[in-house]
Amino acid sequence: MKLVSKYALSLLLIINSIGLFAQDYPYDIYYYNFIHYKENKFVYPGDSSRFEQVFEQMDSLILYGKGNLDIAHIGGSHIQADIYSGQMRKRLQSMYPGLNAGRGYLFPYRLTKTNSPRTYKTSYTGSWQTCKNVERKKHCRLGIAGVVATTFDRTASLTFELREEGYVDYDINRVKIFYQIDSLSYQPDIDTKGFKKHYAVNDSLGYLQIDVDGYLNNIKLVLSKTDSLQKRFVFYGISVENDDSGIRYHAFGINGASLPSFLKCALFEQHAEALDLDLIIISLGTNDAYTTKFNPQYYYDNYEKLIQRIRKRMPETAILLTVSNDSYMYRRYPNKNTALTGKEIMRLAEKYDCGVWDFYQIMGGFNSSALWYKEKLMVSDRIHFSINGYLLKGDLFFNAFLKSYDNHLLKRQLSSGL
Repeated sequence: MKLVSKYALSLLLIINSIGLFAQDYPYDIYYYNFIHYKENKFVYPGDSSRFEQVFEQMDSLILYGKGNLDIAHIGGSHIQADIYSGQMRKRLQSMYPGLNAGRGYLFPYRLTKTNSPRTYKTSYTGSWQTCKNVERKKHCRLGIAGVVATTFDRTASLTFELREEGYVDYDINRVKIFYQIDSLSYQPDIDTKGFKKHYAVNDSLGYLQIDVDGYLNNIKLVLSKTDSLQKRFVFYGISVENDDSGIRYHAFGINGASLPSFLKCALFEQHAEALDLDLIIISLGTNDAYTTKFNPQYYYDNYEKLIQRIRKRMPETAILLTVSNDSYMYRRYPNKNTALTGKEIMRLAEKYDCGVWDFYQIMGGFNSSALWYKEKLMVSDRIHFSINGYLLKGDLFFNAFLKSYDNHLLKRQLSSGL
C-alpha cells in the first residue's frame, strides 16, 4: 500500500471540508444571461507566485489554525459604501470555522458628511476638521484611508459600534490607533470598561497598539493632555482586531477617488506596512475614465506609480487589479473608456506580476450596465449598484477568489500524487 504524505492527507482534509472541486460556485448565485460566469476568475498575465503565498497562508489557517491573512481593498465610492467589499469580507471570514481575526480598519465618515459603511456606526463629541484626497483646495498629510480628521478639542471623542453581520460576530481585544505621533499631539486611549490594557507605540509606522485583557464590541476613543505643548490630535483611522488567527479585510474607499487621489497619500505605504498586508486589491478607474478627454497613457503612468510605491516598500505583497464596471457618462451614454482602462491594467499586470479580476467583461462588457439597471441591480446613474447588485458583485468576487484557491489546491493535489 502506497504511503500518503502528511501534506497530502491535509490537502484532502481541506478539499473535503470546504467542498471545493465539486462546483464552480460554492455560493448559489442567481443566473442572468448577460453575465459571463465562465469569465469570473482571476487571471495572472505574469508570475503568480505571490498569490501562491496567499493561498498557502489559507492552507495554514484552515489546516492548523495558524497565521493571519491581511487584505486591503482600495477604491472609490463602491468601496466606501463597503457593500460588495463587505460581502467579500463576510464570505472569507465565514467560509470555514476560525477565520475571523477582526473587522479591520474603521474611519468616522460621519465627520465628513458622507455615507458610512453599513457594518458599523460612529458618533463623536467635540469639534473636528476633515480633509480627503479628492479635495483640491485642501492640503493635508494623508494615510492609506485617504482621509484625516483633526481636532484641537482635548475633550473630543469618537465612538465606533460594530453591527452584527449575520453569522459574523466581531470580538475586539486589540486596537491600533493611527495618528500623527509628535510632541504636539494629545495622547489617545480607549475606554475598556475596566479591563486591563497593554500599550505599545510604533513611532516609525505611526500607530499606538492597545491590547486588552478582555473582549469589547465597541470602541470609544478618548484624548488626554499629558504635556503643555500638546494642542491637537490628527487621526487617520483605527483597526479593530483580535489576537486569533484568521483573515482581516480592510476597506479604504473615498467617494470620487481616482489614482491621483491615492498618489497624494504620503503615508500610504507606511500604513500598509503597519497593517502587514499580504494582498492589496486596487479598484480604481471609474472616476479616472469619467471624462471626454481620457488619456490611456496618463492612466497607465499613474497606476504604475502606485504599484511601484507598493512594490518598493512591500515587494512580496500580492497585488490584484480589478477592472471597473461598465457605466454611463452623464447618464446619457455608455462610457467607452472603461474598456481602455482594462487594456492598460492587463499591461501593468504582466509587467508587475499582478493578478486581474476583469469585472467589466464578467458583467457583460460594453453597455451591460443598461441590462443590470433593467434588472434593478444598478441605480439610475448606471455607475453605482443597488444593494442587491453590490451583494451579487461581492459573491462573484468571492467565487473568483475561490476558483483561484481551488486551482492552487488542485496543483498541490497533483504534485502530491493523490
